[in-house]
Amino acid sequence: MPNVMAWDLAGRCGIAFGRAGEIPRATTVDLGRALSEAERFAKIIRATQHMLDRFRPDVLVYEAPVGGPRTSHFLVGVASCFVGQATILGYQPRSVAIATVRKHFLGQHLTATSLGTTKAKAREQIKARLIARCGALNWPVRNDDEADAFAIWDYACVTYAGAQSAPLGGLFDRGAA
Repeated sequence: MPNVMAWDLAGRCGIAFGRAGEIPRATTVDLGRALSEAERFAKIIRATQHMLDRFRPDVLVYEAPVGGPRTSHFLVGVASCFVGQATILGYQPRSVAIATVRKHFLGQHLTATSLGTTKAKAREQIKARLIARCGALNWPVRNDDEADAFAIWDYACVTYAGAQSAPLGGLFDRGAA
């Protein structure tokens, strides 16, 4: 099966990697809030180089920055640095929308409206569900950045590597009606 690597690009980047169909691993790269923006961009370039040289994925995906009037220009810069360095190294990284990934991984598209709460509380609840799902799969998740990366990894395994998705659970759980 193909070796898949998924990046949750943020101030703290979650990175999940491993062969499709196997238990993935993850790590986190903190771009450092105290650093200048230029230093943070340099750090993502170095991290991209290191991870791709070390793990040589067959499939490389990353979370696309959310667009619109509230776009984080910093995250667009991080994504640009990541994509540029990956391309220099011969990869063709694919962007994925986090809403699509979460719908795939959690079985539904969750929003503040669907959860009946504020955006901030919805974000916390969604992150908690992602972490819980990773835990239920026995994936070694340490934070919400890695949980997002694991979700992206699972989506990429199904969409680009031809693997079966991790089961959502419920229907065949012991004791289910």
